[in-house]
Amino acid sequence: MILRRFMIASLFLATACGRDGARASDDHEGMRMGEGRDTSAADTTGVSLDREAAIRIGVTFARAAERQLGTATRVVGTLTYAEPRRKYVNARVMGWVEELFADYLGKAVRRGEPLLALYAPELVSAQEEYLSAKRLGDSTLVAAARRRLVLWDIPEDQIEALDRTGQAQHRLLLRAPIDGEVAEKMVTEGQAVRAGDNLFLLADRSVMWVDLAVFETDARQLAVGVPVELTVDALPGRRYEGRVTFIHPSLDAVTRTLTARVEIRNRDGRLRPGMYVTARLRPASARRLAVPLTAILPTGTRQIAFVNRGDGRFVPREVTTGVRNDSLVEIIDGLEVGDEVVASATYLLDSESNLAAAMQGLMLQMGMGLDMGGMRMPTEGEMKGMDMKGMPGMRDTAAPREGRPR
Repeated sequence: MILRRFMIASLFLATACGRDGARASDDHEGMRMGEGRDTSAADTTGVSLDREAAIRIGVTFARAAERQLGTATRVVGTLTYAEPRRKYVNARVMGWVEELFADYLGKAVRRGEPLLALYAPELVSAQEEYLSAKRLGDSTLVAAARRRLVLWDIPEDQIEALDRTGQAQHRLLLRAPIDGEVAEKMVTEGQAVRAGDNLFLLADRSVMWVDLAVFETDARQLAVGVPVELTVDALPGRRYEGRVTFIHPSLDAVTRTLTARVEIRNRDGRLRPGMYVTARLRPASARRLAVPLTAILPTGTRQIAFVNRGDGRFVPREVTTGVRNDSLVEIIDGLEVGDEVVASATYLLDSESNLAAAMQGLMLQMGMGLDMGGMRMPTEGEMKGMDMKGMPGMRDTAAPREGRPR
């Protein structure tokens, strides 16, 4: 009973707003649903717009056309050392660290500078064998002993000093193989080390990598060689240019992103690993069928555009969208070149269209055949079947049935 009274109240509210097939009130000028036409004679689906009135309330129109759509995708990433510019320094013999020169993390080093002094009894024995071979004058033994010292990473200048002085050195100096800084330090002074232990990781920051996290929805914008413009949060106002040099072959299953690598030069040394970077991918623009971004109404599972049917009525149509930029969106399916669409106020039209569909469905359930083009009044026969009891200003003239609760 309550539902039925609500339905009747909704009917009278609608008929009061559109009595005798007149237009809606001035507050809804330009958004009326029709001109009082009978549903049996005309199709009243969609929303009819008075263009002049629609423009006054901010509704704009546009046409689908081939446009130059150069998309710029914004992504984020982090700076890291370039892997080819990193190198481990390790021990090739067992020994003890007698003196540590690279004694803190991040220390800048130059190629050839000593990192630590290592005492290794095996090296002392190898030097003694080399000197003995030289005293014997056996060139084969001398060459074999010298090769052993080289393989144990004894610097050439120490071997020359051994030849010159004829005395074994008790300490081996491990030197930096590249220019850079101490990125990792796994040793302290006095520590015992074994053959194969990594002691330092040296890294050069003159060229760095940026690992960008690109969502899979933007993966079509990625290609090796795409230019990238980068800004660093820690260095406002500065811009860096680079290009995509590598795209990781697999997608991260947790973040649903692809990793794209950009290589940039760090000329002033102000870029540091771990800094956040904002990047704009700028692939080459192409001509695509596009409409203004505001013409597309997302409904959760679908993308809707209101399209001119040809008679001034705009009907909702599902479309498939593609790439987009700040103002345009590509239309893959659903529109053709020249189709006119509503370019703004699409939510307003969607509300009007949904209201019309809901009212029409309501009236059809009641068996009244409501004409949404004119909101016609119910016939006398239809009114007789309605229960007016409980409605404000309405009197139920029907005689109460016996036993009917008041």
